Amino acid sequence: ATRAGYFSVLDKIPNAYGATWNIWMPNWLGIYWAGSMENGIHALPILPSGATLWAGLLGRPVSYGCVVLGTYESALLYDWAEIGTPVEIRW
Repeated sequence: ATRAGYFSVLDKIPNAYGATWNIWMPNWLGIYWAGSMENGIHALPILPSGATLWAGLLGRPVSYGCVVLGTYESALLYDWAEIGTPVEIRW
């Protein structure tokens, strides 16, 4: 589950790679650490085949703790947010 709380944007990566799952996460905004892994906000992940993971499941808890947005929405947020921008996650 995504952790609720107050965080801030720790880093920005245009297209982060998730080696554990072999996925690409466009418009990555890292927001908190969960053990040795960082959770963040990003667009729908892209599989090695080029297919979009979790398409049609936005708004449902399907990620491994990240907040997943549509491609357009994640690009708007990525372009707007800066390192240090406050982030509040509520359930």
